[in-house]
Amino acid sequence: MAAGELAWLRPGAAGGAAVAVRLGRFSPAPPFWAAPADARWGSVGAGLARAARLLAAGLPAAAGRAYARSLRAAVAAAGAPPLAPAAAALKAELHAGLAEAQLRLGLPAPAAANAGRALALSPAHLGARYARGVALAAMMDLEAAREDLLAVLRARPGHGGARRELGRVRGAARERDARLATRLGKMFA
Repeated sequence: MAAGELAWLRPGAAGGAAVAVRLGRFSPAPPFWAAPADARWGSVGAGLARAARLLAAGLPAAAGRAYARSLRAAVAAAGAPPLAPAAAALKAELHAGLAEAQLRLGLPAPAAANAGRALALSPAHLGARYARGVALAAMMDLEAAREDLLAVLRARPGHGGARRELGRVRGAARERDARLATRLGKMFA
């Protein structure tokens, strides 16, 4: 509706009385960056929750878009550096969630980059460390993947995913070393 426009509303059944509504004026919402800091960070937190629900529902592409949108909002909400600890933790969660969504989409390089950003903001973030380890393993950087996965297991010894992935990394390293030994043996035979 535009300012001055008239609309007829018929609540309920078709036989009910109609109500005329005229819009006197319209005030658009203020831009995101003009809102108070609490409202901006509240919006970022709501975006994080929505993205996490989408990821849990098995929709990694939609979750990735929601995480990226929330990260852009976090950049706009942050203001001048340095970030407050709560804001840094929230931004680390967004990067870690985006990394997980990218892993599920089969994008290990961007996943490793986002997990690294999360770890730069929050070095003790286990989810980001695990995601970076899995992404590095997918990119065949086996030594770096091994270090990340061992760090996860040191912090949480019962982490089943890290234990399984570490077994895969060790197996891939053994296979790589065996192929290299075979090639070197043929070269010097």
